[in-house]
Amino acid sequence: MKKTLATILFSLILAGNAYSFTELDNLLIAEATTPDLKKIAKDYFSKKAKDHKELADKYKSLAGQSHGGKATADVAEKEKYKKLADHCEKEAAAYKAQADKF
Repeated sequence: MKKTLATILFSLILAGNAYSFTELDNLLIAEATTPDLKKIAKDYFSKKAKDHKELADKYKSLAGQSHGGKATADVAEKEKYKKLADHCEKEAAAYKAQADKF
């Protein structure tokens, strides 16, 4: 019951946050008007993209490992990590695209 509820809640959070930047990100985009501020914004978004890419790689690694337990639970864990990896890769692509705009 708890796992099902947690999975549903996590899915809703992921669905609501897909490709969305935080308020800080949006403020940084809006305020980047000078060349110095644009460089700072580009560095920030590049770093965020790199962090998300590293996190996606970590989730892919976890998805490839066997976590023990019953086969159905193990498959569910692998699927969870695959979804997390896909989400992080999409976020990394969004941040990379934003960095490239500067």
